[in-house]
Amino acid sequence: MTPKTSRFLLTCISAYALIIAALTLLNRLGPERWWFSAMNLYLPQVFWLIPGVILTAICLVSVRRWTWVPLLCVGWVAGPIMGFCWSTHGSQQTTGNASLRIMTWNSKYGLHGNLAHRALEYDIDEYRPDILLFQDANGLLDGTLGRYFQKWHTYTDSQFVIASRFPLTGVEVRSLKLPWEQMTCLRCQVRIGPTVITVYNVHLESPRHGLNAIRAARKQPWYLPKAIQQLEGNVYTRLTQARILRDFILRERGPVIVAGDLNSPDSSLVCAELRDVGLHDAFAEGGRGYGYTYGHFLLKNRLPRLRISWMRIDHILMSSQFETVRAWTGTGEASDHRPVIADIFLKQP
Repeated sequence: MTPKTSRFLLTCISAYALIIAALTLLNRLGPERWWFSAMNLYLPQVFWLIPGVILTAICLVSVRRWTWVPLLCVGWVAGPIMGFCWSTHGSQQTTGNASLRIMTWNSKYGLHGNLAHRALEYDIDEYRPDILLFQDANGLLDGTLGRYFQKWHTYTDSQFVIASRFPLTGVEVRSLKLPWEQMTCLRCQVRIGPTVITVYNVHLESPRHGLNAIRAARKQPWYLPKAIQQLEGNVYTRLTQARILRDFILRERGPVIVAGDLNSPDSSLVCAELRDVGLHDAFAEGGRGYGYTYGHFLLKNRLPRLRISWMRIDHILMSSQFETVRAWTGTGEASDHRPVIADIFLKQP
């Protein structure tokens, strides 16, 4: 390899390492603070592996002493940047504690036809949750699934459905209302033994409109400033809703579970707001792998044989009284979103 080529390769490796370091810093500071990192939050992060793999291969056949740099970056992308989790809890025994299986699912009910309805029933039978929270489930209890849940305790309002094997009390609709957006969340309480647990079913503002505006600006560059403004407004709406939800949680006494489609990856400011009031993520604590819940239907439309998700935007969050034994995601047959399932238990006081 000539000195000129060596310098060029070293420049490429240095640039790649700086980009990965910048992504890490932006994610740590809160990616929604800047429009470009907010947009990156919803892109397949696996794309950042590609330059590293290419540079590693080049180094292996030319300058082996530099191989560790792109290889380290590849490992960092595949780990923290892509949100890899690996629980060491194993299958803990929870004898003497109140154990619970929670399942949350943006079901997109009615969007994918009768096959999706059967897949919904199949997954519920497969995972057997104690409490099931649906979003985007308008009319779910009116059809065949209404008969399926006849022996459950259920409550529905607009897009939200809560189905529980335990009696529901204190059910109320709470407003996440903003002057420019009408949204709500559903709150209820469940008694498990002597303990009353408060459960929130939530669905925050979708990033779709802001991302579509940026996509449209690729063909109309003059539209980019307005598209950025739309993306930032979209972020502001979602973050404001999370802060309203945070204030609700601060007023609660006793164990709290917040589950649903937050439309926000784990590194987002939205999730940070909820962690700041003492909530922790079930998959981050008890999951293995990436736990991605969204993206497989987008690929299905373009590449039918691929059913790969690339974002974890659906979450089960819990207060400090809970600990996760295991968390995982379900199949992608019935909805644009995979369900999230978690086995959790109340710690002994």
